[in-house]
Amino acid sequence: MAAMERPPLSPQAQAQMGPPGGSPNFGPGIGQAQQQVEKSPAEVATATVEKILMGVQDETFRPYVMKALATLKVGLAMSQQKGPQSPGMGQPPAPGMNPSPGMPIPPIPGQMPG
Repeated sequence: MAAMERPPLSPQAQAQMGPPGGSPNFGPGIGQAQQQVEKSPAEVATATVEKILMGVQDETFRPYVMKALATLKVGLAMSQQKGPQSPGMGQPPAPGMNPSPGMPIPPIPGQMPG
């Protein structure tokens, strides 16, 4: 079977892929993604918002950008000090975190038992 020819790529896509031939170092885009895997969602969000806001070239807007980033960074620091408090959506509660026996449980939709 003949080798498939690759379609042309944009310069941005080529830059993220790295040099042709599939080097084991991958491209800079893959390296950035691997670094972000180790970060918390709050860190990734703060860094992303910072990149976006710092790209705005309006000097009137700049003080608001600085205030927003300062607030985000304080929130990030607070969340890192506290650590995770509750499981995310879709995760079962940790052992010992069951509701107290006196707490009513909401009804479950469906056919009522017998």
